Amino acid sequence: MRNLGALILGLCLLAAPAWGQTPDTILINGKILTGDSRFSVHEALSIHNGRILAVGTTADIRKSAGSRTRVIDLQRRTVIPGLIDSHQHAIRAGLTFTSEVNWVGVSSLAEGLDRIRQAAATMKPGAWLIVGGGWSPNQFKERRRPTQAELEMAAPNNPVYVQLNYAWVLMSRSGLKALNIVNDTDLPSGARLERDSNGNLTGGITGNQPAVVALFDKLPKPTPEQQLDGTKKFFRELNRLGLTGVGDPGGNNLPPTEYQTLFKVWRDRQLTVRITYSLNGQTAGQEIEEFQSLTRMLPADFGA
Repeated sequence: MRNLGALILGLCLLAAPAWGQTPDTILINGKILTGDSRFSVHEALSIHNGRILAVGTTADIRKSAGSRTRVIDLQRRTVIPGLIDSHQHAIRAGLTFTSEVNWVGVSSLAEGLDRIRQAAATMKPGAWLIVGGGWSPNQFKERRRPTQAELEMAAPNNPVYVQLNYAWVLMSRSGLKALNIVNDTDLPSGARLERDSNGNLTGGITGNQPAVVALFDKLPKPTPEQQLDGTKKFFRELNRLGLTGVGDPGGNNLPPTEYQTLFKVWRDRQLTVRITYSLNGQTAGQEIEEFQSLTRMLPADFGA
């Protein structure tokens, strides 16, 4: 019993510094869902050095605050454990987040076209306007895709590229001209130009996934500065939506060199999302060479 008492006393002494820590931040007057087996609800929470110190009542958590503690009044808002998306192409999305026109969450085609119009007003004539995916006709109240005429009306002085999943692309006439696309032979293998009932080109291009990936790769790439800015802002957008982690499967449009922006954000200690990612060969018959290139590229201490 004497030894047991000494052990308990020793553990208490070791734990004392943690109990006495002054929180950097406290959240009060809210609904804190712990996410444990009981899914408990508390009023307040304290944080020190990025770690949760305690949950409890607002009165109790207030007592732990120091003169420099940041106090956030939730005003009855709810705080939940960070969400993790197990399949999201976050690395690729970040590279183009600030250089593309985003249709995520747009409720009408009219609003989507207005976003293109607004972007065109800030771009030089001849600069590309790209909607690289992340939308569906089902999200629009019009329940349809845009037309080439609508793209050209929204951005008469800029080539426009709109992609739907990996099966369909719509381009303005200036976009087709910029990529020297006149007939099907100018497209990647597996793609073809869409025509209406009279045989006239619609601006649409249909194709299999490799063909659409190859077509997208013909577009100009964002600058390194745009990629870095977009990556940081996209991760902050994920944070705003409650996401603290993602699993990125890699793949389409993400060659080895495209990971360097992610590594820079990590080295600069500005990574706000935990990321697991997969490395995969993308060219049939060249998988071994691609894996060798990928593994040579990776920083040995990444994730440490």
